[in-house]
Amino acid sequence: MNNTEREVNSVFNIAVYIKLMASFIPDVNFEQVSKMVGDIHDFFKFSENEEVLEKLPYIKSNLEQMAAPLLKRFPVRKSLDEIVADWDQFFKDDSEIYSYGLEYGWLEERMDIQGFIPYNHIPYHFRIGLYAHRGNFGIEEEFLIKDSFNCLIKAQKAYHQLKEYGDFKQKLIEQEEIKDFDHETVRKITDLKYEVSANSRLAVISFYAFVECFVNSLGFSHAKRNAVTLSESDSEILYGKKNGRFLQLKSKIERFHQLIRNDGKTAIITSDENQIQEPFVSFFNIYENLRNSAVHFSPTKEQIWLKPADWIEKAEHFSKLSLEVALEIWKSCYPELPYPDYIGRLDYDIFMDKAISYFQSLEQVAEELKTIDNSNLISKH
Repeated sequence: MNNTEREVNSVFNIAVYIKLMASFIPDVNFEQVSKMVGDIHDFFKFSENEEVLEKLPYIKSNLEQMAAPLLKRFPVRKSLDEIVADWDQFFKDDSEIYSYGLEYGWLEERMDIQGFIPYNHIPYHFRIGLYAHRGNFGIEEEFLIKDSFNCLIKAQKAYHQLKEYGDFKQKLIEQEEIKDFDHETVRKITDLKYEVSANSRLAVISFYAFVECFVNSLGFSHAKRNAVTLSESDSEILYGKKNGRFLQLKSKIERFHQLIRNDGKTAIITSDENQIQEPFVSFFNIYENLRNSAVHFSPTKEQIWLKPADWIEKAEHFSKLSLEVALEIWKSCYPELPYPDYIGRLDYDIFMDKAISYFQSLEQVAEELKTIDNSNLISKH
């Protein structure tokens, strides 16, 4: 590669850098930037060398003016050429980066983006939405906790319907002096009982999955950010293994926070039955057993053939317990931070309100579809 080619590549990298930044900064017009980059690419590729050399300084000056406020707002930790080379690798690897977003840690390693997301802590693998998803953020434990509350809301809704329908039918047979429910009523009540139990079981499984995911996330993020200073054995532990074997959740909770917190103190003990305290006693001694039975049942394990009222009670209690456990784990890792902003501060009411809103939205969709169906029937006649 000669000097001219190097200069052209360096100038074009400024354009690609601007497009990268426009892909996640809401107040930059991505479509205009993307078109500009495409036009510059075509000009460099298809124009005569003399014309490229003539206009190169002008193009470079304009791009540097566009990049200047971005570089001031987000000072780089690597050269633009290095950043663009790393960015291009996503497309060479078919990573579908515009669909799945960009890891916060990837950006953090290449530029100072502190303050871009106003959270008190942001995990390394927290994803930033790009292009059409600009302004959106996400992480795996967030949609697991949403799954959990979604199942819980469905179970509660079904339980309410079960009681309401049962009371209604009971009054009817008393008024008509009938001894028992008819087969159709029994079938409907049985279906509602199943709906309560099924969604309650799924809620228990999902809340447990959320807690485990949350713990794994804390360990992974700390390991990625401190790869240079951590020993090989400590890194392996934070990735969830010891001597090549996967650690149980109890061990991860106890070991992770010791490695993450600055003073190395032990705030939670889960390995000693004589020292383990609530809410971890209930979490492991009651609900981990129930979750394990629901996932891979055996007659020797915890009973999962329960009444709907028992299932919904367990699901509701475990939902609160899970967030309590997660918050205790968080505070054991980051005692200076009262809660994690990036996941709704682990506030039960926030997630419950979101789940209710989501459920109501689906009900509204169903009502709209009924209106459409009825309109079609009327128009046909």
